[in-house]
Amino acid sequence: MSSSQRALGRFACTFFTALFLSGAAWAQTTVPIGTVEATIDGASYRGETLHVPSEGTATAEARDFGPLRMVDIQAHDPDAASIMRGVLSVEFGLISGADASATDASVSYFPDGMRNFYVSDEDPAHASVTLESLLIDGAQGNARGTFSSLLCKREGMMSEIDTEDCITVEGTFDTVLHLAD
Repeated sequence: MSSSQRALGRFACTFFTALFLSGAAWAQTTVPIGTVEATIDGASYRGETLHVPSEGTATAEARDFGPLRMVDIQAHDPDAASIMRGVLSVEFGLISGADASATDASVSYFPDGMRNFYVSDEDPAHASVTLESLLIDGAQGNARGTFSSLLCKREGMMSEIDTEDCITVEGTFDTVLHLAD
């Protein structure tokens, strides 16, 4: 799978999760399960990862694909006007049997929803995740670590990355992880 296909897949996952979260009932049934704190282009950000007990889903999940475990941590700004605004997503892979080093990291920031958002570009050196701890026990776990990335603007899902309009992000995450089926 090419890095463009992975980026489009990650984008689609973020889009559909945010779309699902935009339902009115969602806000009444979510439970914060973690935090993501960051500095985005010099501004402070604090978001929450969320669990939806009625659906058995969360915005912080781990999913196994053979020997690869993908971790997706999507934080939502609790003060944003919409659940689809102020979304910061950190994704990375772990190879089974390895030393739990994060690989294939990407970071995305959606300040205004699905238009004019920022993504780490296809250069793997532009996004990094360092795990301080990762524990998976049964159907859930916990992840704590740091991340940093250069994020470049995309006007829409099908548009090219504008490498002339980029921002930096660095931060920390500490969240419960749900294991997805």
